[in-house]
Amino acid sequence: MSDSISYKRSPAVHCWIKHIKEGIYDENAKIFHTIFGKVKRIRILATIINKKEKLTELKEDSFEEEGDTNSNTSLDFDLDDGTGLIKGLIRNINPENYSRFNPGDVVDIVGRVSKWQDFISLWIEIIKKVDHPNYILLRNAEIIKKIKLGEIQEIPPMIPDTEDFSNELDIDNLFEESNINNEIETNKEQVYLIIQKYSIDGNGIDFEKIKKETKITEIELRTYINDLILESRIYESDENRYESF
Repeated sequence: MSDSISYKRSPAVHCWIKHIKEGIYDENAKIFHTIFGKVKRIRILATIINKKEKLTELKEDSFEEEGDTNSNTSLDFDLDDGTGLIKGLIRNINPENYSRFNPGDVVDIVGRVSKWQDFISLWIEIIKKVDHPNYILLRNAEIIKKIKLGEIQEIPPMIPDTEDFSNELDIDNLFEESNINNEIETNKEQVYLIIQKYSIDGNGIDFEKIKKETKITEIELRTYINDLILESRIYESDENRYESF
């Protein structure tokens, strides 16, 4: 199960690390201006390059979302998604809860981004291992799709010249139809409604039954389920059995 924190959040924007680093940070609003608009929270897929545990001073910090004021243990992750590196931070935690995350693991992360001087941090709220390589391809394809369809914005002036990353990718071979995004959202909503229906009696529904009812491939179905879990719409009540909140 993923480790999550409950509080009022801005939407998490799925992007690459490079999009944050090429953005403009507004210190007053605590927000990045990027090609995907104003961003406070992001969702990235990245490989853990390094993991470091350390002790920190116990004090109130607006970015310390874990909330365990009895712990002064923190974890730092060096994360690489192929477009850039970023430091992922978790404060005031029980390190045993994160012992399964190690260098070499590919992880799906939701968190809040901030900048102090030239240092950009990702304050991790949710972290989950990625077990299927095709999940990475699908997620990157979604970002490329947004760029290809022009679902991007102009970044305010005063930014350094940057290379258009989309030119490095063979976009035309990745997509054949213009309705892929709508199709993904429709399929995900179908999965959610089925889980919600079977959650009324408190028993939920197992993965194979969802697969049978939706006729969605296993890889795609697990992608939609992972999304719904990260969105806090469903949870895994038992192994491969799911219920809605």
